[in-house]
Amino acid sequence: MPFKRWFCAAALLLTAAPALAHGDHLERGTNPWSLWQLSPEIILGLAIAGLIYWRGSRHGLVDSRWRIAAFFGGLAALFVALISPIEELSDHIFAVHQVEHMLLRSVAPMLLFLSAPQGAMVRGSPQWLARFFVGSGWLRRLVGVLRYPPLATILFLLSSYFWMIPYYHDMAIENEPIHYLWHISLLLSGLIYFSVIFDRRMGPPGPGLATRLGMFVAAALGNIILGAFLSLKDVPLYSAYIILGHMWHVSELTDEQTGGIIMWIPGTMMFSLSAIWVVYSWGREETRFVNRRIRTGRELISARRQSNGALALGLVTAALLIGIVAVSVVSLIDHPPGGFRDYGVARRIPG
Repeated sequence: MPFKRWFCAAALLLTAAPALAHGDHLERGTNPWSLWQLSPEIILGLAIAGLIYWRGSRHGLVDSRWRIAAFFGGLAALFVALISPIEELSDHIFAVHQVEHMLLRSVAPMLLFLSAPQGAMVRGSPQWLARFFVGSGWLRRLVGVLRYPPLATILFLLSSYFWMIPYYHDMAIENEPIHYLWHISLLLSGLIYFSVIFDRRMGPPGPGLATRLGMFVAAALGNIILGAFLSLKDVPLYSAYIILGHMWHVSELTDEQTGGIIMWIPGTMMFSLSAIWVVYSWGREETRFVNRRIRTGRELISARRQSNGALALGLVTAALLIGIVAVSVVSLIDHPPGGFRDYGVARRIPG
C-alpha cells in the first residue's frame, strides 16, 4: 500500500531526530567548534534510519544510486542541524537559527523524499516496527487528510509563520519542551509537504503537475514575504538571543535582517530547484506512460500534445519562480536593509 510505505518512512525519520533545545548562556568569545551536541539518542536514531534504508535498498527497491546519496544527504542535513555547533549557536544567533530551520524544514525533507524512501524503509524494517507505524484506519485517514495538497501547503507555511511571532519565538528559545515542539513541527510539516511534492505517482492517483507547481508558488511567495519583512524592518523583534547571550559583534537588528535574507534568498531558491526537478521528472514519466499506452499514431500525437502542454505549464511556472527570486535579489542589492548600512555591509555589495 502506498500509504503504508510513505508513512512508515516519514515516521521513522521523524522519530530518528528529536531536536532538543538547550537554552544555555554562553559567554562572548566562546569557540564555536567546541559546541558540538553529541546527543546519543539523535546519533543512534539517525544511524538506525540509515541502516534500515540501506538494508531495504539492497532488495532493488531503489532504482538509482543518486537516490541513495540523496537519502543519506538528508540524514546528513539533520545531523548538521541537530548535532553540529549550529544547534547550540542557533539559541544565540538569529541568523544561524534560520540556517538550522532551513535544514530541518526544507533541505532534509526534500532530500529524503527525493530518494523515494518508502519501499526501502518498509522492506528494511522489522515486521513489528512496520506494523506499528502503519497504525489503524483512523490514523491512515488522518495522514491522508494532512497530505491534501492545500492543507499540506498551509501547514508548511504555518509552521514557519507561527513561530516567527515574537512572543512564541522568544518563549520557544528559552523553553526546552516548546523548542522541541518547534523543531518537530518544522520537520513534520516539511516531510508532509515534500511527500506530496515528490509523490512518484502521476495524477490521478497522485497530485497533478499543476497542483504541485501551485504548492511551489505558494510556498515560495510565503517565504519571500516573511523573509523580506524580516530583512527590511527597522526595529529588532526578538529578545531571547540577548537574554541567553548574543554571540555576534553586530546589533540585534543586523542579526535579524541577516536571518531574513537567508530565509528570503537561499530558502526560496530551494523551491525553484525542486520545481525544476518536478518538471523534468514529470516529463520523463509522461513519456514512459505515453509509450506504454498509446497504440495508434493519431492517439500518439494527441497524447504528446497533452504532455507538451503540461510540460509547458511546468516550465513557465519554474521560470516564474526563478524570476521571482532574481527580482528579489536585485531589489535587495538596490535597497539593502538599514542595519546593514549601519555596519558597512551595503558598501560591500556590488551594485
